Amino acid sequence: MKKALLSLLIVAFCATCAAAAPMPGGDSNLPVDVTADTMVYNADKNTVVFQGKVEAVRGEFKMWSELLTLYLTSKNDTGKEKNSAAPAMEGSDLDRIVAEKNVRFQNGTQTGSAQKATYYSAKSLLVLEGNPVLHDGDNSIKGNVIRYYVNENRSVVEGSPRQRVHAVFSSNDKKGK
Repeated sequence: MKKALLSLLIVAFCATCAAAAPMPGGDSNLPVDVTADTMVYNADKNTVVFQGKVEAVRGEFKMWSELLTLYLTSKNDTGKEKNSAAPAMEGSDLDRIVAEKNVRFQNGTQTGSAQKATYYSAKSLLVLEGNPVLHDGDNSIKGNVIRYYVNENRSVVEGSPRQRVHAVFSSNDKKGK
Protein backbone atom coordinates (compact mmCIF):
# COMPACT_ATOMS: atom_id res chain seq x y z
CA MET A 1 0.00 0.00 0.00
CA LYS A 2 1.19 3.49 -0.62
CA LYS A 3 3.16 4.70 2.35
CA ALA A 4 1.41 8.04 1.98
CA LEU A 5 -2.05 6.60 2.63
CA LEU A 6 -1.46 5.63 6.22
CA SER A 7 1.03 8.41 6.94
CA LEU A 8 -1.08 11.28 5.67
CA LEU A 9 -4.34 10.13 7.19
CA ILE A 10 -2.87 9.44 10.56
CA VAL A 11 -0.66 12.52 10.76
CA ALA A 12 -3.66 14.62 9.79
CA PHE A 13 -5.79 12.88 12.43
CA CYS A 14 -3.16 13.38 15.09
CA ALA A 15 -2.59 17.00 14.10
CA THR A 16 -6.29 17.70 14.37
CA CYS A 17 -6.92 15.92 17.64
CA ALA A 18 -3.72 17.05 19.29
CA ALA A 19 -3.74 20.62 18.13
CA ALA A 20 -2.10 21.63 21.36
CA ALA A 21 0.74 19.18 20.78
CA PRO A 22 3.16 19.90 17.95
CA MET A 23 2.89 17.30 15.20
CA PRO A 24 5.20 16.58 12.29
CA GLY A 25 4.11 17.81 8.89
CA GLY A 26 1.39 20.07 10.23
CA ASP A 27 1.02 23.82 10.50
CA SER A 28 0.79 24.44 14.24
CA ASN A 29 -0.80 27.83 13.55
CA LEU A 30 -3.91 26.30 12.00
CA PRO A 31 -6.85 26.52 14.40
CA VAL A 32 -8.95 23.52 15.33
CA ASP A 33 -12.67 24.19 15.00
CA VAL A 34 -14.75 21.80 17.14
CA THR A 35 -18.54 21.71 16.99
CA ALA A 36 -20.67 19.50 19.25
CA ASP A 37 -24.00 19.40 21.04
CA THR A 38 -22.27 19.77 24.42
CA MET A 39 -18.84 20.38 25.94
CA VAL A 40 -18.03 19.63 29.56
CA TYR A 41 -14.75 20.58 31.24
CA ASN A 42 -14.09 18.75 34.51
CA ALA A 43 -11.07 20.09 36.41
CA ASP A 44 -11.25 17.29 39.01
CA LYS A 45 -11.04 14.60 36.32
CA ASN A 46 -8.75 16.65 34.03
CA THR A 47 -11.04 16.06 31.06
CA VAL A 48 -12.70 18.03 28.29
CA VAL A 49 -15.58 16.08 26.73
CA PHE A 50 -17.34 17.00 23.48
CA GLN A 51 -20.50 14.97 22.90
CA GLY A 52 -23.17 14.67 20.22
CA LYS A 53 -22.46 15.06 16.51
CA VAL A 54 -18.85 16.10 17.13
CA GLU A 55 -17.05 17.62 14.16
CA ALA A 56 -13.40 18.68 14.36
CA VAL A 57 -11.87 20.57 11.45
CA ARG A 58 -8.27 21.68 10.95
CA GLY A 59 -7.38 22.91 7.50
CA GLU A 60 -8.47 20.25 4.99
CA PHE A 61 -8.76 17.56 7.65
CA LYS A 62 -12.20 16.75 9.08
CA MET A 63 -13.20 14.25 11.74
CA TRP A 64 -16.61 13.21 13.02
CA SER A 65 -17.59 11.16 16.07
CA GLU A 66 -20.27 11.03 18.74
CA LEU A 67 -17.80 11.54 21.59
CA LEU A 68 -14.39 13.22 21.80
CA THR A 69 -12.56 13.26 25.14
CA LEU A 70 -9.32 15.09 25.89
CA TYR A 71 -7.49 13.74 28.94
CA LEU A 72 -5.16 16.31 30.45
CA THR A 73 -2.17 15.66 32.68
CA SER A 74 -2.51 17.26 36.08
CA LYS A 75 0.22 19.77 36.90
CA ASN A 76 0.72 17.73 40.08
CA ASP A 77 1.41 14.65 37.92
CA THR A 78 4.23 16.45 36.09
CA GLY A 79 5.83 17.81 39.23
CA LYS A 80 4.71 21.38 38.59
CA GLU A 81 2.44 23.39 40.78
CA LYS A 82 -1.22 23.13 39.88
CA ASN A 83 -3.15 26.36 39.48
CA SER A 84 -6.46 25.85 41.24
CA ALA A 85 -8.23 28.51 39.17
CA ALA A 86 -7.79 26.77 35.82
CA PRO A 87 -5.01 24.55 34.55
CA ALA A 88 -3.13 25.65 31.46
CA MET A 89 -4.01 23.59 28.41
CA GLU A 90 -0.59 23.52 26.82
CA GLY A 91 0.65 20.75 24.54
CA SER A 92 2.66 19.20 27.35
CA ASP A 93 -0.55 18.97 29.40
CA LEU A 94 -2.23 16.62 26.94
CA ASP A 95 -2.14 12.95 27.96
CA ARG A 96 -4.42 11.38 25.35
CA ILE A 97 -7.39 12.03 23.11
CA VAL A 98 -10.13 9.47 22.55
CA ALA A 99 -12.71 9.72 19.75
CA GLU A 100 -15.51 7.16 20.07
CA LYS A 101 -18.65 5.94 18.35
CA ASN A 102 -18.74 6.07 14.57
CA VAL A 103 -15.39 7.80 14.13
CA ARG A 104 -14.82 8.98 10.55
CA PHE A 105 -12.15 11.22 9.11
CA GLN A 106 -11.28 12.71 5.74
CA ASN A 107 -8.33 14.53 4.26
CA GLY A 108 -8.81 15.23 0.56
CA THR A 109 -9.31 11.87 -1.18
CA GLN A 110 -8.18 9.95 1.89
CA THR A 111 -10.79 8.64 4.32
CA GLY A 112 -10.93 6.40 7.35
CA SER A 113 -13.26 5.04 9.96
CA ALA A 114 -13.24 3.11 13.24
CA GLN A 115 -15.35 2.80 16.35
CA LYS A 116 -12.55 4.18 18.52
CA ALA A 117 -9.42 6.23 17.86
CA THR A 118 -6.98 6.96 20.68
CA TYR A 119 -3.98 9.27 20.37
CA TYR A 120 -1.33 8.96 23.12
CA SER A 121 0.59 12.23 23.23
CA ALA A 122 3.72 11.10 25.09
CA LYS A 123 4.21 8.10 22.79
CA SER A 124 3.00 9.87 19.62
CA LEU A 125 0.93 6.74 19.04
CA LEU A 126 -2.46 6.52 17.33
CA VAL A 127 -4.52 3.36 17.87
CA LEU A 128 -7.58 2.69 15.71
CA GLU A 129 -9.95 -0.03 16.98
CA GLY A 130 -13.37 -1.40 16.14
CA ASN A 131 -13.30 -2.36 12.47
CA PRO A 132 -10.73 0.27 11.45
CA VAL A 133 -10.34 0.91 7.72
CA LEU A 134 -8.31 3.44 5.73
CA HIS A 135 -8.92 4.35 2.07
CA ASP A 136 -7.01 6.36 -0.53
CA GLY A 137 -8.77 6.11 -3.87
CA ASP A 138 -8.89 2.40 -4.75
CA ASN A 139 -6.30 1.51 -2.09
CA SER A 140 -7.46 0.35 1.32
CA ILE A 141 -6.35 -1.48 4.44
CA LYS A 142 -8.33 -2.85 7.35
CA GLY A 143 -7.75 -5.11 10.31
CA ASN A 144 -8.63 -5.63 13.94
CA VAL A 145 -6.34 -2.85 15.25
CA ILE A 146 -4.23 -0.29 13.39
CA ARG A 147 -1.34 1.25 15.33
CA TYR A 148 0.60 4.17 13.91
CA TYR A 149 3.84 5.30 15.58
CA VAL A 150 4.01 8.91 14.42
CA ASN A 151 7.64 9.69 15.31
CA GLU A 152 8.84 6.47 13.68
CA ASN A 153 6.56 6.80 10.62
CA ARG A 154 5.76 3.13 11.20
CA SER A 155 2.46 1.31 11.32
CA VAL A 156 1.31 -2.11 12.44
CA VAL A 157 -2.01 -3.56 11.30
CA GLU A 158 -3.08 -6.44 13.52
CA GLY A 159 -5.54 -9.13 12.59
CA SER A 160 -7.53 -11.52 14.71
CA PRO A 161 -9.26 -14.85 14.01
CA ARG A 162 -12.47 -12.92 13.26
CA GLN A 163 -10.89 -9.92 11.47
CA ARG A 164 -7.84 -10.74 9.39
CA VAL A 165 -5.75 -7.97 7.83
CA HIS A 166 -7.01 -7.13 4.36
CA ALA A 167 -5.22 -4.75 1.98
CA VAL A 168 -6.13 -3.73 -1.55
CA PHE A 169 -3.46 -2.15 -3.73
CA SER A 170 -4.26 -0.52 -7.01
CA SER A 171 -1.83 0.46 -9.72
CA ASN A 172 -1.52 4.14 -10.56
CA ASP A 173 -0.37 3.30 -14.08
CA LYS A 174 -2.80 4.37 -16.80
CA LYS A 175 -2.55 1.80 -19.58
CA GLY A 176 -2.72 3.05 -23.14
CA LYS A 177 -1.56 6.57 -22.33
